[in-house]
Amino acid sequence: KQVTLAITGASGAPYALTLLKSLVNADYQVYVLISSAAKVVFATEENVKIPGRPEDAAAFFTEHCNAKPDQIKVFGKEEWFSPVASGSAAPAKMVVCPCSTGTLSAI
Repeated sequence: KQVTLAITGASGAPYALTLLKSLVNADYQVYVLISSAAKVVFATEENVKIPGRPEDAAAFFTEHCNAKPDQIKVFGKEEWFSPVASGSAAPAKMVVCPCSTGTLSAI
């Protein structure tokens, strides 16, 4: 089981963390995409600093969610060959959380 979680800069960082923990507990492999604005919101709303490097962010989320090794993978905006970047292999399941109405209308 696999799902992609896009974490945006909309207000609601606790929702993203709760969802990520729930997906881990349901034994999903989670591909995480997190915007720079989302990192600012996490720092503001949760007093949590998400590391900038994708590998470090994955380690942070893995520890925070008690995930298995490699259960959470974080991809940066420059990772053009990541599984979620391919149009021919688009994710079958994806959640945008938190999601503003502006983001939702753009999707």
